[in-house]
This record gives sequence, structure tokens and C-alpha cells, in this order.
Amino acid sequence: MRRLMLLFSFTLVALVAGCGTDSGSGTKWADPAASAADSAADPVAAVQQAMQRSLSSTLTIEASVKAAGVTIELNSAVDPKAKALQISGKAPEPMEARVIGDTVYLKMDALGGDKPWMKIDLTKLKPDSALRQSFDLEAQTGIIGGIVTSEEVGDGRYRGSADLDKAAEAANKAARDSLESAAKLAKDPKNIPFEAAVDGDGRLTTLSYTIATSMGDFVTDVRMSGFGEPVTVKAPPASQVGEASKEMYSFF
Repeated sequence: MRRLMLLFSFTLVALVAGCGTDSGSGTKWADPAASAADSAADPVAAVQQAMQRSLSSTLTIEASVKAAGVTIELNSAVDPKAKALQISGKAPEPMEARVIGDTVYLKMDALGGDKPWMKIDLTKLKPDSALRQSFDLEAQTGIIGGIVTSEEVGDGRYRGSADLDKAAEAANKAARDSLESAAKLAKDPKNIPFEAAVDGDGRLTTLSYTIATSMGDFVTDVRMSGFGEPVTVKAPPASQVGEASKEMYSFF
């Protein structure tokens, strides 16, 4: 179960950090309101600006991570400003999570319990908890903060590379440990290839990158859509929710 939860947490970090926001970490990202001419002149800024535009309102995200022979697929609806997130998919078993502020409702067979949903108070977890980091929507910069090269290859498509060490330096503490761990596993942490696509409104719609390790490739694909569409995240029925035990908090 520990291995499953670590993999699940890693995937959530990939989902959120791969398309996260900068919340005061000191990272000097490009201004999302910059002109199209500036973007064309600086392809690195173009990708970063596009990410910021994507996260300026609600959106839906589809993500997959292939690692160590396991494929994890997640679908989510996100409201960054409201700190609301709903995720469902296979990690690798069926799972669902709903985040409303600092409360997480988690549904996985591996969690056990008498009720299908477990309620977790994120404020009760240690600051460096992998699960808490995973759901911190405001603390992630992901590989975007480490992009070092980028070129437009036509039709709003970009290719380039990211430096995981620079990404870790740019990230808030909540995401730094995960990025540093990824950098240690990577064969070439300073050259992580990525591909991205930007739509006609200057929003990032796809992001994919591969981290080559001695254990095999970690391949992440993120697809974003539904910009500005309503996102409503509701708590499960109280009769189906059980409180996380002290032992479970210690585990997380």
C-alpha cells in the first residue's frame, strides 16, 4: 500500500506541478499579459505565459503517467482560485479524490475502512507530507519553472528542454522535494525534453515530457481544456464518509 500511495502522490504532483502556478516563490516568470510579439521573440516566455493563461480560470485536465511498468490515468476538474479539485481515474486501481479548501475526500479500495470515502484534513498532515504537497494547488511550478530551451515548430507547437534542478530551485518548498527526487533519478536532469501546444487564445493545451531513469522512462502527458467552464466540487454524502484515523494521518 505504501508503494501505491507513493506512486499515487507522484502522479498528483505530475498532474498539478506539470501545470502549476507560481505563488510567491520568487520565480520571475514572464508576464502573462505580455504582447504576442514578445512571446514570438522568446519561446520560453511563450510557453510560460500560456501556462499562466490556462490557469487564470477553471479548466479540466487529463493526465497520464507511465512509470516502472505502471500506467496511471487521471481526469480532473479544477478551480484554482477556489482551491477546488475533483480527480478520478486509475492509480493504478480505481480512485477518486475531491478537494474543497483544506479538506480531501479520498476513495480507494486500498484505504480499507467501513465507508467508501475517507476524509482527510490537510492541515493535520506534516508540511512535507507527499499527499499534502500533491494537493497544494498554489505551491507548484513543476517543470515549467525549469524550462531552459524552447522553439516554435509550427501551428502553436513548441519543443524544448527543462532542467529539473532549476525547476526545484524555482519551486516552493511544497514541490521542491518531489522535483529534487525526480532529478536524482533522472539520467540527465538538466535536459528533460518536452513538447507543448498553445491554442489561438494563447493558452497551453498540451504538455508532455519524459524523464529517463535507470528504471525506465517516466512519461507524463497532460491535456487541458474546458477553460472558463463551471466547476463544482461537492463533498460526498456524509453517510458514505469516514474520518481518517490517527494511524492513517501518521502514514500520510
